[in-house]
Amino acid sequence: MSFGRQEVGPEADEQELMNAFGALIESRYKSDFEMLSTCEEEIFSFEVEWDDLCADPVIQGHLGDNLDRFMTVAERVLNDRFIRFMENPCRLVLRLSGLTAHHKRRLDSLRMRDRRKLFTFDTLVVGRTPPLGYLKRASYACAAKGCDFVRDIEQRLARQRESPGPCPKCTERFLSGLEPEEKEIATRFLPRSSYNLVNENLRYIDVQYLSLMDVLPNAEGPWSVGQHVWTAVVDEDFVDAYPIGSLVRLHASVHVDHLPERTFDKDTRRVMILRVEGIDLLDEHATHFDEVTWTSEPSWR
Repeated sequence: MSFGRQEVGPEADEQELMNAFGALIESRYKSDFEMLSTCEEEIFSFEVEWDDLCADPVIQGHLGDNLDRFMTVAERVLNDRFIRFMENPCRLVLRLSGLTAHHKRRLDSLRMRDRRKLFTFDTLVVGRTPPLGYLKRASYACAAKGCDFVRDIEQRLARQRESPGPCPKCTERFLSGLEPEEKEIATRFLPRSSYNLVNENLRYIDVQYLSLMDVLPNAEGPWSVGQHVWTAVVDEDFVDAYPIGSLVRLHASVHVDHLPERTFDKDTRRVMILRVEGIDLLDEHATHFDEVTWTSEPSWR
């Protein structure tokens, strides 16, 4: 952002996405809003079919370019449209459902070239952590006397909290009255801005890490499992919803993370981690390890 410029609204491509997703919600899911108007849950997973999203060229383009950005923007639109139907406080969480066979992958086949891609996995939950808290959005207010600048910043999971850069309002005052040549030099030596967290605007969400293994279903039995254990992150109402032994189909994007046991800050090794965007039942409708016959007793038992 250039100094002195005021942000008056979303960028053009984001506005286009908001309009397209809003039109989709109004045309295909308005009846769901009416049924959810009396929902007593504080958080509710709202599933949107993949085929419906891909039917709109604007939405489809964003799904392929930046899924994280789409999920953030679309969820904001979803809740904005739901407000006028809501009788009890309830926040909707956007979930993807009904991904095609083209997205089907095995966990053990994942490689680093798959990062940022969306896949579907048939999995067995073999472990999970206790619920954890995560600062999803931090709100900062400039601490300078008389300045009313406030900025919200979406934070990344398991990363150092991101802070704003120079306050644009303080910078404008600092540079006012200078000649263009002087401004160019002065911008290299801007005073460091100080911020206070706005506690009432902070947004925390619940997250949980699941340990997963591939499941290889066989209609005639027995079933088998993969070789390696993988990690996935679930959030909001998915937390504590899937106990050890659960059989689930995950729709998840692939991300990379630091090694948990790294011994130095600049370790270049990374592990893959799944961010779950939706969960469906398996085609075979088995929901737990004990409902299936297996080739052998897995080591996790």
